[in-house]
Amino acid sequence: MDIILSLISQIPIYDLTELILYVVGTLIAAVLIALSVSSYVKTGLIKLKYAIVVFSLFCAFLIYENLEHLFSLDNPFTDIIIPATGLSILLFFFLAVTRKA
Repeated sequence: MDIILSLISQIPIYDLTELILYVVGTLIAAVLIALSVSSYVKTGLIKLKYAIVVFSLFCAFLIYENLEHLFSLDNPFTDIIIPATGLSILLFFFLAVTRKA
């Protein structure tokens, strides 16, 4: 436990805050995925499929962002993946809201 606390104390406060926010956001997205899947199984509502995709993309996006910051990944595909993921999230969210059941 002392090793973990000493490592945490060496991380700048802004980086630690960012890490905590990414972890909390990822956990919330994972819970929302589980709730959406559970609701879809119970109701069969097609709109929930879009919600499941949106929450899954958002969860993957947060995990990727966190890994990128933790390991300083500098990959040229990142410049394509990040905006494409955001665009996909918006598109599926729009479809979830506007599509008829």
